[in-house]
Amino acid sequence: MKRTKRFRKALRGLDGMIVWVHDIAEDAAVDGLSRQHLQDLVIVRLLDSGIKALGIGNVPEPRGNPWLNVFVNTVKAHELYFISITVRLDEVVRPVRSQGTKTIGTTWEVSDTVVVDKGILAKEAEKLIDDLIEYFVYDYRVENPS
Repeated sequence: MKRTKRFRKALRGLDGMIVWVHDIAEDAAVDGLSRQHLQDLVIVRLLDSGIKALGIGNVPEPRGNPWLNVFVNTVKAHELYFISITVRLDEVVRPVRSQGTKTIGTTWEVSDTVVVDKGILAKEAEKLIDDLIEYFVYDYRVENPS
């Protein structure tokens, strides 16, 4: 991992989450990267690991309204792409100093970067996301061993 900031204990007791892969740059979409395909990959990967994962609009939302956000940032230079992917769990939190206040905070995060040829953009982005989701699955299982 080139950059990583994981807070494993924040996953303890997590019942499930909404998964959202954010918009993909237009040039990356033209070169084969699909937001919906990546979203489906993440949801299926989590479900196959025994973790409840929902798309937007599913009712009821999990307790604490946790969202597993996947950000895919790309920069194209000729035939190459720089890809930066962040997987981040955001949920309702209460600051210790002000228990009556609720806000959205990041409780778990991991990211990585890679440079790839445009011909393998989709394949490499999928692999990188799968690697990052594996960190999430591992941390989730450590904190929720049942």
